Amino acid sequence: MKKVLALTIAYQFMASTVYASTATLFDELSQEMQGYDSKKQSSPNSSSEQTEFEKFKAQHLGEYEQFVEQHLAEYDAFRDELIKEWGEAKIASQSEYVTYSEDNRARLEVDFERNEVVLSIRHEDEGAPSKSEIHREFERFRQAESALIQSFFNGDPASLDKAAIQDYEIDRNLKVNAIIDAKAKIKQQTVEQKQLLEKKADELLVSPETSEAEVVSKLVKDKAKLDQLEVKRIQNLAQSVRQIAGQNDEKVTKVTIKLPQGSLAKKRASNYTENIAKHSERFEIEPSLVLAVMHTESHFNPLAKSHIPAYGLMQVVPTSAGVDVNRFLFKIDAPMSAPYLYVVNNNIEAGTAYLHLLNDRYLSHIKDPLSRKYCMIAAYNTGAGNVARVFNTNDSRNIRAAAKIINSMPPERVLEALQAGLPYDETKHYLKKVLTAEKLYI
Repeated sequence: MKKVLALTIAYQFMASTVYASTATLFDELSQEMQGYDSKKQSSPNSSSEQTEFEKFKAQHLGEYEQFVEQHLAEYDAFRDELIKEWGEAKIASQSEYVTYSEDNRARLEVDFERNEVVLSIRHEDEGAPSKSEIHREFERFRQAESALIQSFFNGDPASLDKAAIQDYEIDRNLKVNAIIDAKAKIKQQTVEQKQLLEKKADELLVSPETSEAEVVSKLVKDKAKLDQLEVKRIQNLAQSVRQIAGQNDEKVTKVTIKLPQGSLAKKRASNYTENIAKHSERFEIEPSLVLAVMHTESHFNPLAKSHIPAYGLMQVVPTSAGVDVNRFLFKIDAPMSAPYLYVVNNNIEAGTAYLHLLNDRYLSHIKDPLSRKYCMIAAYNTGAGNVARVFNTNDSRNIRAAAKIINSMPPERVLEALQAGLPYDETKHYLKKVLTAEKLYI
């Protein structure tokens, strides 16, 4: 009955300029995007902008590059189809599950962060669904996604009785704003792919025999490839603007169920405490920290998936943390599969084991446990190499060298340095979010 969207990127509306007319809006959009037709696809000049893409051996690299391009191409094609039909691209994210009916006329969004469920039904201008039709559509989704719905409501009844209902038109302005948003997301996705690749490089740099210069040199080329892919994706988007932004003459009826904020996160967390306790003891990681990471990564959405892609409650990336944990636990030199990571116990085991590896391997030269904890949280998001760059004056990713500086500082100063010096705003915010969330579970 349904088509589940496996493609993922966190959805957020950007503030858009008010245009005098739809024609002017299209002209300005086209002019802005035309610049990408002649943009030079060259590698960066500064080593400070370098990013890491290498972890697999040489024979794996070409396959991974092909996977990234194919994955994002599929994402872009589906995004364009959604904008064409719905006027916007609602796609699943870490905290939000999104699924569409087989005929693509109905959509269900389950948002674990905002604590709301939204049922949307697309229809002709004069064909708004009746209350019975709305209830029937919701029941279809509820039965198809029973486990997820049960996890979301956590025992409370799933009812439309107090739902808010509104209609909106699928017009060109809506679509153009979605296209502008899509361009911004492409740029965001490029940055996040680079972050992932930096984490991959850390697995090479942890060995004292590894030449940092060689790794960085290789990764300059890899960053150039990602920049080229970004240009290609934006060019493709520019070429499809007219096709996907045509008039629909349709409306959407949007039905929203909001749950009280309160302690829902803690109630959902209680479903996983047994697994967390077991793996926390095994890997010597505080249960409160595991819960805080889970809260921040997915808001306890068991089917969380990011576009990277990362999977499940603790957002484990199969090709970086997944490989690292497979080697550590099972002596397997291979990524973890998505179905494996959607099993709750497997996901918690992998995420907690990766925290252990960060604490006991990558960051083991940091002596103070609290300083090491701050660095571990940041590294879970952005990698130990970016943590090292905060403290090394030469922008080196060498964590051993950084540890000497960290060991000369009190923990509170280490935290201040991380919050001020991490290379990505997302990671600065991530560190604060995890530390704040941990207080809920101590």
